[in-house]
Amino acid sequence: MALRTPGFLADQVMKSAHATTLVRRRDLGHGLIELVLGSDDFREATFVPGDSTAFRTSRTEFRHYTPARIDAASGELSIIVHRHGSGPGEELILGWSEGDDVAVCQWGSKKNFRWEDGVNPVLVVGDATVISLAMAFGDRCALRARPFGALLEVDPGDVQATRDLVPAATVVPRTGAHGLDAEAWLQQHAGDLDVSTTVYLAGHGQSIQRQRRVLLDLSTIDRRSIRTQPYWADGKTGL
Repeated sequence: MALRTPGFLADQVMKSAHATTLVRRRDLGHGLIELVLGSDDFREATFVPGDSTAFRTSRTEFRHYTPARIDAASGELSIIVHRHGSGPGEELILGWSEGDDVAVCQWGSKKNFRWEDGVNPVLVVGDATVISLAMAFGDRCALRARPFGALLEVDPGDVQATRDLVPAATVVPRTGAHGLDAEAWLQQHAGDLDVSTTVYLAGHGQSIQRQRRVLLDLSTIDRRSIRTQPYWADGKTGL
């Protein structure tokens, strides 16, 4: 996702960025990339599921990504990136080589779209841009012995890789327009969801709107327990 920032503010953001090294970049499935970035900062850093970080792509632009995991022992941060086929963020990442220096911005999240302690089930719904988010929530739920599930719609060539990354997820291959296959799954199963579930809808903005409507119409989940965070939308470079 892109965000235009006045140059002087972007410079201030970069002053607090983590200085890291690209440890590994590898292809997963058809359109997924695993980034592993190393820094001594990460040996003590923590993040909350739902946080996002960013890479600077120009004087006034950043691309935002969701951390999946931090390994404190190795000082490594992992992010799963979806390849769209073009764009400054993808060009930046594909231009890196192992050992390159990479500045990783400090992360944070919106108050209403982040981990909250509790015992109620968590469900993460989205597309390939949401895989890191699902991994982060899944790991935290496992630590808290909290019920977790995910519904992820991805390209057919990424189905197995996504299942490997998020074993608790229902993974559906995208066969048409973005979000329609996940929406169809929700239409069939929304009525079976536990009333106390907290749902995190992320990824494609237009899909999020339709999926939220399905949950409101067909499930007993309180509307206040349905959280939304668009990462991208048709016709827009960023949100």
